[in-house]
Parts: sequence; C-alpha cells; structure tokens
Amino acid sequence: AKTLTKMHLAFSREQEEKIYVQHLLAKNAKETWKLMEKGGAYIYVCGGVRMGQDVSEALRKIVTSQGDFTTTDAKKYLEQMSSSGRYVQELWA
Repeated sequence: AKTLTKMHLAFSREQEEKIYVQHLLAKNAKETWKLMEKGGAYIYVCGGVRMGQDVSEALRKIVTSQGDFTTTDAKKYLEQMSSSGRYVQELWA
C-alpha cells in the first residue's frame, strides 16, 4: 500500500490570495509527471466545468513538457488515463 506523503491545497475563495489547482499543478510539473508516469497516480477532479478545463490544459502541458510528448500524443495519453479510470472528472456548471 502506498501512503500519501504530500498534499497541496488550492483555495480560490477562502483567502485574499487566490490559489488555483492548475497553478499548483504547473508549479509542481516535474513531480506531477513523475507521479503520473512512474507512480501510476490516479487523478480525481471535482468542481466547475471551467476549472476542469483549466486542469485538463495544465495536465496536457505537463505531459507535453515533462514527458516530451507532442500535443496530440499528450491528449491521447490523458484520454488513455481517463479510459483506464486513472483520470476522472466530476464537473458541474
């Protein structure tokens, strides 16, 4: 069993300085990619449709830059994660 050893929290309404999920992902791109590719990470996103789109774009950029994928291949990579249940989004308008 794997243990959660680090957690990054994003609050966009609870404080004066807004912190968004996609910004934390970008800030931790190398670590995120390592968890995705080597660690078999599962990614669950819950929130508004716009936030989900922004997170998807941040993840595509991470796969492209850290994994050295083309934009098209990065999209396929994330689609494969989604179809295997490793990338799940529950979004609302």
